[in-house]
Amino acid sequence: MENVKIVTINTWKCDGEYRVRMGILAKQLKQLKPHVIACQECFYSEEANADTLKFLAAELNMHYCFLPGRSKKRRFEGSMVNSTSGLGILSVYPVTETGSFDLPVVAEDNDRKAFRVNVNLPSGKTVTVTTTHLTHLGQHKGLRKAQAEALAGFVIEETPKPYHIVCGDFNATPDSEAVMAFRELSKAADCYTEGNGTEPRYSLTDAYYKANKQVCVDQIFTLPFPDTDNYPRFIDSAVVLNVPDEETGLYPSDHFGITTTLVIN
Repeated sequence: MENVKIVTINTWKCDGEYRVRMGILAKQLKQLKPHVIACQECFYSEEANADTLKFLAAELNMHYCFLPGRSKKRRFEGSMVNSTSGLGILSVYPVTETGSFDLPVVAEDNDRKAFRVNVNLPSGKTVTVTTTHLTHLGQHKGLRKAQAEALAGFVIEETPKPYHIVCGDFNATPDSEAVMAFRELSKAADCYTEGNGTEPRYSLTDAYYKANKQVCVDQIFTLPFPDTDNYPRFIDSAVVLNVPDEETGLYPSDHFGITTTLVIN
């Protein structure tokens, strides 16, 4: 039996006290000991000598794959710098990129993507992991649904693998129209529920936003086994990365993380 512990986390670009937060994020991830981490809003700027995925990979001794996206100037440490905010996968096991996909967008929120890799386990088995980040624009619920439907098409187009996990910041709750459309088209199951995660689950709270937010927009799904209505087994689902650092009082991100553990027989 092989257990694969998975975490999804939106790393919040370069916002807040970035370098301090990255140290806190790395520290708390070390304590969790995940095998695979799906990341969104991964900040990269050669000009600023900042690279979220590379830093975390070095701190956690993990392999990583990065898909740049959403290129623009961002304020970082008092200056405007050229940067990207992309998608990434970290893994203790070797990883191979297998594809990316451009989601439908609008001009004011462009370059949204999905990114897929294969994680090669010591047993020789493969877990496919897709990470994504849907639009944050509240006035574009139709766009978010269209992105979710396009994502479903992307994850089911590949030659079926026994294990395919889809992670990300959906900017939508589990019962939203967008998430339900994704699940209906892809036949995906909610890993948090499958792994007996407790309710209520929050990944956005007032940790940074003093707006009484208590919603879950960060999610992990699994596709069924190929050509069946059966699903892999999951355990130990939980909300993580949800406590402030003892020394600084800072949280790792403005999002909390979600974790689950895939059980492979």
